[in-house]
Amino acid sequence: MTRLFVDSSVRLNTGELLDIDDGEGFTVECLEGAVWITQSNDPRDIVLKAGQSFVLDKPGLALVCAASGPAMVVVAVSLRLLSRPRLRLRNSTRIRLAA
Repeated sequence: MTRLFVDSSVRLNTGELLDIDDGEGFTVECLEGAVWITQSNDPRDIVLKAGQSFVLDKPGLALVCAASGPAMVVVAVSLRLLSRPRLRLRNSTRIRLAA
């Protein structure tokens, strides 16, 4: 499922991925459970527990995965990023829940 990005929570079951394309500057917050985040060209593994957040700091693809059991995440776009030209946001910033 692919949809345009708006602040909303997403429930991830174990093994499900949330693909965020061109999300540099977006904030990923773990509301429940734990998630693992990896970004293109970034050797780090970011693990968030409930109540923690991380700002994506690399361009390209970021993957968010439920680390151990179901998780609930929200991805927020800052007001600064909303000042980007609408065409760029509409056409390139996508979120996809991959089963």
